[in-house]
Amino acid sequence: MDYHINFVTSWLKDASSRTTDILTISGIGGIGKSSLAKHVFRLYWQEFHKSSYIEDISRICVGKFNGLLDLQEQLCNDISKTSSIRVHDVSVYTAKIENAIARKRVFLVPDDISTLVQLDALPGSKGFHSGSKVIITTNDGWLTESCTLFKTNTKPKHTKLFLEGFHETGSRKLLCSHAFLCKHPKVGYEEVSYKLVKYCQGHPLALEVLGKSV
Repeated sequence: MDYHINFVTSWLKDASSRTTDILTISGIGGIGKSSLAKHVFRLYWQEFHKSSYIEDISRICVGKFNGLLDLQEQLCNDISKTSSIRVHDVSVYTAKIENAIARKRVFLVPDDISTLVQLDALPGSKGFHSGSKVIITTNDGWLTESCTLFKTNTKPKHTKLFLEGFHETGSRKLLCSHAFLCKHPKVGYEEVSYKLVKYCQGHPLALEVLGKSV
């Protein structure tokens, strides 16, 4: 995780780009994409004019009829002065968002994007103020460059980070830290620990859940 934190921090602090910088963090569910993005956001959100972390986008959009509208309203409230009048049109909110991010250096984190509709509705397609940074977390790494924003004349600078599972040593340490509060299996648990590590195939969430059940 330290390597990934350093990677994202270095990307975030790189001011060489003259366009918008977008980082896509992809990988299977539970691999730690959201945790990584949230950790970096908490460290650096104050260094921008406006910042917004939009959490659990896919779950909210699936679970609520007006889920996408709610997320757009949250983003508008984070980055601009908006009226208290509720908007009931996705395209109207998108226009408000586009207008706001064109004027300010922003740091946006749309977390758990699963469709192009979500991606087009949140940051929009008109572009960002110079120096803005966007971190997108998703299970589907191809989504980012398929959105409308990348079909404009001035395409964002895109960086990709794919999160993989832990290797055997790291998996064993994580499992044991949750199961035994140490880095190695307790006496008598060596075989079951080995089987659990092999079963989890480096997936951190699975290692945590099964570790706590030992």
